[in-house]
Amino acid sequence: FANASNLGAGKTYIPGFINVDISKAADLSLDLGKDNLPFEDNSIDLIFSYHTLEHVSDYLFALNEIYRVLKHGGVFLVGLPYATLTEYHLVNPYHRHNFNEHSFAFFNPDRLKGSAAETNEIAFGKFFHRFHYMGCFHLVPVPFRTWCRRHLFNVVRKVDFGLFAVKHQGDLQVVNQKPANELKKLFDECLKSRIPYDEPTQAQKRTGLFQLMRKLLIWWRGGGLA
Repeated sequence: FANASNLGAGKTYIPGFINVDISKAADLSLDLGKDNLPFEDNSIDLIFSYHTLEHVSDYLFALNEIYRVLKHGGVFLVGLPYATLTEYHLVNPYHRHNFNEHSFAFFNPDRLKGSAAETNEIAFGKFFHRFHYMGCFHLVPVPFRTWCRRHLFNVVRKVDFGLFAVKHQGDLQVVNQKPANELKKLFDECLKSRIPYDEPTQAQKRTGLFQLMRKLLIWWRGGGLA
């Protein structure tokens, strides 16, 4: 991807990306909920955003800006907390919005777009969505896991999406050519590529069994192994 941006970079950056965040440490410091992205229309190939959209004051404004700057068929990889996570999401005073697997269907011309009275130009197709289950829900059969996700709290910790911008109406299938598994790998590569602006502490530099156990604990709690 020739032109790529990391939105909501926070305390980390991705080399080779234009890193955008409210933090002064980012390449571009701005408020995604009210400031326009300083990119031309249809100029960005890839946008990666990880646990950011739930924080912005005006979600539709931010999403419209993302859509505006992406090229037709441009890829939007986004990770978000799951709607029914109570421990760290619903009680978080800095989280303003909820998301589940249907959140972007309201911007999909073949799905729920137009189901409400509100109108906008935003149009995204979907390559994939991926759940990160918590604890024993990793291990149960899929039908029971699906039932639990729909009826219980704290089953899924977060959800990842691979989306693409649709700029030409009626052209939803034409741009949906990239294999979903490749984009899932790209998502994971972006996540692993993040580098802290500050030097890591000695504890963060530990390797071997300590890091393996830490990753397994994160996986068990629904954080994934990335």
